[in-house]
Amino acid sequence: MKELRDHVAAGRRRIARGERPVYHATWTTSGDAVDVRIRELPIIHLFVPDESGVLDGARGLIARTLGVEPSTFGVEPDR
Repeated sequence: MKELRDHVAAGRRRIARGERPVYHATWTTSGDAVDVRIRELPIIHLFVPDESGVLDGARGLIARTLGVEPSTFGVEPDR
């Protein structure tokens, strides 16, 4: 958990300084759902119904985890 807290705090600081960090979404298919993870935020993940929801799901997950607006950072697929 400490590693996640450190990454979250660093992301918040960067955004507060006016930077727009880019986060990278990775995913795997698991049965009827897709498991989405964020490379820069270890431990957290969510399931979306299919691959078309990966980037939107990742953006929401990052925003909730950091406690920031979804428009304050970028999200790219990490494939």
